[in-house]
This record gives sequence, C-alpha cells and structure tokens, in this order.
Amino acid sequence: MAVEPAAPPEVVTWTLDGRQVASPHGTILVDAAAAHGVEIPIFCYEPRIGPPIGACRMCLVQIEGMRGFQTACSTPVGADMVVVTGSPDVKAAQDGVLELLLENHPLDCPVCDKGGECPLQDRTFKFGPGRTRFIETKRHFPKPLDLSALVAIDRERCIACFRCIRFSQDVAGDGQLTFQERGAGTEVATFSGEPYIGRFTGNIIDLCPVGALTSTPYRFVSRPWDIANAPSVCALCPVGCNTELTVREGSMRRVTGRLEPNYAVEEGWICDKGRWGYALGWSADRLRHGLVREGDEVREVSLEEAVDAAAVVLGRAAAPGILVGTGATVEEGFLARELAGLLTGASIGRLGIPGHGLGALRALPGSQLADLDEADLVVVIGGDPANQQPIVELRVRKAARRGARIVVVGPRPQALAAVGTDVRTAPGRLAVGIAGLAEAVREAESAFVLWDEADLAAEPDAAAELAGILAAAPAARQLELGADVNGAGLRALGIPVEGLLETIEAQRLGTLLTVHADPLEAPGATRWAAALPKAGPVVQIATHRSALTERAVVVLPALTAYEQEGVLVAMNGRAQRLRPGARGPEGAAPAWELLIALSHRLGKPLPHRTPAAAFAAAAAVTPALAGLDYATLGTEGAALPAPTPEAPEAALPPAETAGEGLRLVTTAPIFGDAASWRSDALAAVRTGAVCAVAPDEAVRAGLAAGARVRLTSPHGSCELGLAVDPGLPPGAAFCTLGVPGSRVERLLAADRGAVNVRLEAA
Repeated sequence: MAVEPAAPPEVVTWTLDGRQVASPHGTILVDAAAAHGVEIPIFCYEPRIGPPIGACRMCLVQIEGMRGFQTACSTPVGADMVVVTGSPDVKAAQDGVLELLLENHPLDCPVCDKGGECPLQDRTFKFGPGRTRFIETKRHFPKPLDLSALVAIDRERCIACFRCIRFSQDVAGDGQLTFQERGAGTEVATFSGEPYIGRFTGNIIDLCPVGALTSTPYRFVSRPWDIANAPSVCALCPVGCNTELTVREGSMRRVTGRLEPNYAVEEGWICDKGRWGYALGWSADRLRHGLVREGDEVREVSLEEAVDAAAVVLGRAAAPGILVGTGATVEEGFLARELAGLLTGASIGRLGIPGHGLGALRALPGSQLADLDEADLVVVIGGDPANQQPIVELRVRKAARRGARIVVVGPRPQALAAVGTDVRTAPGRLAVGIAGLAEAVREAESAFVLWDEADLAAEPDAAAELAGILAAAPAARQLELGADVNGAGLRALGIPVEGLLETIEAQRLGTLLTVHADPLEAPGATRWAAALPKAGPVVQIATHRSALTERAVVVLPALTAYEQEGVLVAMNGRAQRLRPGARGPEGAAPAWELLIALSHRLGKPLPHRTPAAAFAAAAAVTPALAGLDYATLGTEGAALPAPTPEAPEAALPPAETAGEGLRLVTTAPIFGDAASWRSDALAAVRTGAVCAVAPDEAVRAGLAAGARVRLTSPHGSCELGLAVDPGLPPGAAFCTLGVPGSRVERLLAADRGAVNVRLEAA
C-alpha cells in the first residue's frame, strides 16, 4: 500500500517581541523564536530526548492573555499569539532562576572541564543578573564520585535538569539512572547503587549543561582554548556516526557527538566505543616504525627504508597479490586496485562477507536511518544491532516510542526484543521466521526492514525469501546491517571477496601485499594459515601488530582513521569524509600515501598525490561513485547515486558439510573487539570471548558453567570459557567473535558458510 504523503503543517502568524512572524502551527516556542533570530535560554529542553517537561524554568516568557510567565519549551505556537521574551519582567524572572541555580553552584569554573563550553556559564553571562544576593556558605560534597568507570559526577554542580535521567530512561532504555531523594537533597544515581553500565553512557556528558557529569579519561586533560576540533566519522563500526575530534598538541584527547547532529545517521548520539575507542592509537601493539625481517632477525627501520625494501620484494614477484581489509578507505581501495592493474599478473581481493544470495536485496533501493522515523513497522532480521551497529538500536527505540511496531527475528537474544516482538528462530532457520512476516510487511503502510549482511549471506534461502517479500511490498523500505566498516565502499569499487585465497592455494602468486588486512585474524584463519606459505613473501601495511606481522618480511606502519583523510561508505550507502584529529607516529604514514610511494619505487607511478585526487579518479571510473565530489561531501556526506551490487559469488557448500555437533552462532559484544581491547579507556568495560550454550547442552556434554572447553569444527579449533544461559535454544553454541587471541575465527570457513562444532572439556 502506498504511503500518503503527510500534509504540510498549517502556517500561522504571531507576534514575537513586537514584530509579526510566521511559523508552522504547533512548533515549540523556543524553536520558533530561534528560527526568527531570538534566543530563549534553556537548560532542560532537548528535543532529541523527548517531549518538553519544563523542569528548569529558565525559558520563561510572557504571553498575552495568559497569567504569569509561561515556559517557552512546553508552549506550542498558535495563531495570533503575542509573545514577549525580553521585557524587564521576563529579565527579572530569568535572573531569579539563574540566581537560584547558582545559590549552591561551586566556583569551579577555573578547573571544571566544562569551563569555556558550559551552557550555564554562557547563559549566566548573557542572561544573568551579574551579582547574587546570597551570602550563605555553599554546600559541598565529596567529589568527584564515579557514576561509572568512565563518567564522573560532581553532585553540587547538578541543577536537576533531568536530561541524563531522561536519556537513560527513554532514549537508551537502560533504565539505570534516577534521582534519589527530593528537594535540596536530589542527586543523580543508579537505582541499584552499582556503576552506570551501558552502551551509550557517555552521551549524558554531552547532554549535561553544567559540568556535573564529566569524562573520566578526559578529566583535567585540556581547556577549550588549548584545543582544536575537527569534524570526522567514526570508523569503529559500519554505521558511520558523525563525530567531533578534540586535539591538543597533535594528540587525540576526546571524541564527542557533533554539536550539529547529522539526523540522517546518528542524531548526535554516539556509543561508548566510538567515544573512548580513540585510545587505540597509543596501545602497546601500535606500529611506530618500519620492520624488515632478515632470516630470524627483525630490524626496526625508517619508513623510507621500509618502503624501499617492500618495493624490492614486490618488484621481484612475477604475479603479486594484494589483499585489502575493511579498515581501508575508498581511496586506499582504489589505489590498491590501480596498483594491481599496473603490475604484471597481479590479483586483488578483499576480506569481508561473501555476498551469497544478496544480489536481489542489494539491487533494491536503499534507505537512510532517518527513514526509520516514518515507519509504522520495523523488522530487524538477524544480527545484533545493539552490539554490532549500536546507534541503530537508539533509532529503533525511538521508533518504538513513537508507536511503531517492532519485530526482531533471529537466533540471538537481542536488547531490542524488549521494545517489540521477539521471533526467535532456530540457528540456520532464519527463512522460516522471515516467511511468517510476509503479510505484516505487505499490509503495513510504512514498513522498514533491517537485515544482517552476515546472517543472510550464510542462509541464501533466507535472503531469497526476504527479497521476494520486499519485491511484493513496494512501499516497504530496507537497509543492510553491514558487518564491515567500509564494506560498502570496497564493494562499490568492485574488489571481490573471493578468488585470492584460491589463487594462493594454487601457487599462482609470487608475493602478497596486505592493506589493513590480516587473514590470520579473520574467518577462515586456519585455511589462510595453511595457504600463506604458498603466497611467497608477505608485505604488510597495518596500524598495529597482528598475527600476520610475525610472518611478514616487511611491515609498513600506517595511520589510523583518527589520523588521516579519506572517505568511508557507511552501511546505508552514505559516503562521508574522515578528517585527521591527530598526527600519529612520526614513523608512520597513511596507507594511500604508502601505496603511491610503492608505485613510484616500482617504476609504475600512480598519478595521484592526495586523497581528494584519488577519490576524484575513483568517482570518474566507478559507476557507484559517479557524481560524488570530495569537496562537496562536506561534513554530512552524501548517499551513493546507485546501489552497489557485488559480483556473483560462488555457491555456499551444502549444510550437510557443516560437520557434526552444535550449530555455531557467532556473537559480537560491543566491547569485545580489537578496538576495545586496545583502548585503555575501555579497560573497565571490555569483555572476553565465551562459548554460551543452553543448560541441556551443558548437561549433555557433562560440563559446568565456567569450565574451559575445546570447540572443534571442520575448519579448526579453539578453547573458550563456558557460559550456560537458559535463554538460549538447544542445538547451538553461541561464541564470541573478534576478541584478540580467542581464535574463534579458526572455527569458521572463509566463505562464512554454516558450521557445526563439537564441544568437549579442554
């Protein structure tokens, strides 16, 4: 059923400080006044956290015909309304509110992290009385207290604006924060008294208008006049959240949500991994110098020397191969592709999810996350967005608050099931759950389907079922929940997932160059480990040491996404620009620059000198990027002009080759990946790898919770701790993927097909 376009709101005329203006009927007075250049001071009002509550009383105005003062944040504009925002009486009321708020507010501004960027400070100078009548001694509390391992609270600064409480209760839905006590004793705390733990806790720091909540890792690090800010994009998950990078003396010091949110993507919220993961830049395993292996000896060398050595290795190879990982930008993928085209007999491939059966889905028109705001039915198929694409959780929760029906389909327990219907499917039977939704999707006025790339690629029958349903429901929208940071960008360039491993196994390569890719820490690691000796010498371009570093003959240290320019394409097909927020190690360089340098050393120079030039060249020859301009991507990016279907993939092996035992279902907790383990700031919340099973399966195997178990598949084995969860279905083993050193990747096939595992005591 086609969705009828919403009728535009009626425009009404009203009077604002003596002049006649026009606004859409029902617009909140604060916003309507701002649109006409009049600032009404606020503290508690924040449209992103829900309807106004008028808690702080800072926005008092006079409205003709109404007794006393009215809160502008909770008053909608109406026809012929007469509003006064700057009369002596209004000024006296605002002075009184600020005087009361400052009665016990400490004189912390010289040392407060919020000083210089504090709404209370700004509004006091702009709207306040300039002096106070209070002479009593201010209250003082022990400070700071740890609201969590990452958020500190200074209780005497709090003005009880309710912003943090409302975020916890309504936006994040974790329900942990509350106000304890009442009146002058009111203070922010958790219901349980335990630390505030969640995926989005750092957003309350950005929301706090007074510096009562501050970032523990950032506390006393810098002041606003010491820093520079750069708009960039988070590269720690496929969503592509817009961020603001805070830099002091060339080093990353803070990541926050944008002051001007990108409503097409994240609405200004970011997850805690995106906020504090930047500390990975100075982890112990960071590559800061070039490495050259000579026999059993590894020497640290200058970057120039390392590039020379890498060029010698590549120049000797009759048929080099280039493997691109998902940490590569569009420009780096393009330059790798161009370099492969210049070298005789070269092959190129990338790590990622093979697109088995996804062609029909990817050929459908895509959507932006903002389109969720129009849906009356939201279906989440497979995956676990709350952990893998965290901001998607907040946008789905927002849809639920608006009244949309939420349905979650898949084998994993999901946080989003709390706001909708949980259709739990048996592992490998996703198609059954999808088929049951056909009628609901067709009959909904505005259905929005989010589907997980990895899960549907592993079950082509489920992908075909979903494609058929969406084809029969033209009003429905769909969005891929991508698995990789720039997977859509590398797919747009036409770099295939399959083929390179088979070429290595056939001994048709002379050497291998990897660009932000380590196949020994990816699905199919066992097969890659067996194949790599046949690939010849390995040259690695990487930001951190990894398993491959121990095999590489030359290692070129690269910059992280926080330290360089470039373009990433988010899972929704939105191209957005990275901007550098830090210098990075002196002995490292961006991978795009290293690829250009190698081309020159090899006597086949690429004609590009900057990311902008490389992106322009890529857009000129890549249909999926056609028309995009590096400069005009601006700070919010632009959607790709066309879908990015992948080349046909080889068929998955039949399910009966999956092996005996329990079906393996991988999970990916938000704080369980390499970025979380490399960031010291996230040490208190990072999680390890476990194998979780239903109680019946533990009994059947004679194992107890906490035991060390060995898991074996047709592809490899690993050892993990055992967790027993009564909420899991029998017949499956749920194992954490991505934790450094866990080796769960060894259990998987390189094509990510169905895998069964045997479970036994280690």
